Amino acid sequence: MKHLLKATLVGIAVGLAIPAGANASDTQVVAEQAAQKTVTFSIEKMTCAMCPITVRKAMEKVDGVLSVETDYESKTATVVFDPSKADTDAIAAASTNAGYPATVAQGS
Repeated sequence: MKHLLKATLVGIAVGLAIPAGANASDTQVVAEQAAQKTVTFSIEKMTCAMCPITVRKAMEKVDGVLSVETDYESKTATVVFDPSKADTDAIAAASTNAGYPATVAQGS
C-alpha cells in the first residue's frame, strides 16, 4: 500500500512538473495543493471596515477552510479550502449565519 501511495504521488508530481531531484516533502506539498480549491464569494451587507473581519472569521471556522481573503471594496471573500472536508454551501452558510449572505461569485 505504501508503495502504491508513493507511486501515485510521484505520478502526480511528474504530471505537475516537479523538478528532478525533488524530495518527498516537495511531492507532498504538490499533492496537498492539488487537493485544494479556491472559490470567490460575493458578500452582501458589508457596510463598514469591520464587516470583512467578521466574514473572514466566520468562514475560517468551517472545517477544511485553509485561508480566507476578504475585500471590502469588491465585497468579496476568496477562500482556499480542502474539498474533501468543506464545500461552498457550508462556507457560504457560515458567512450568512454571521449576518452577511454569501453566494459563489460568477466565474469562480
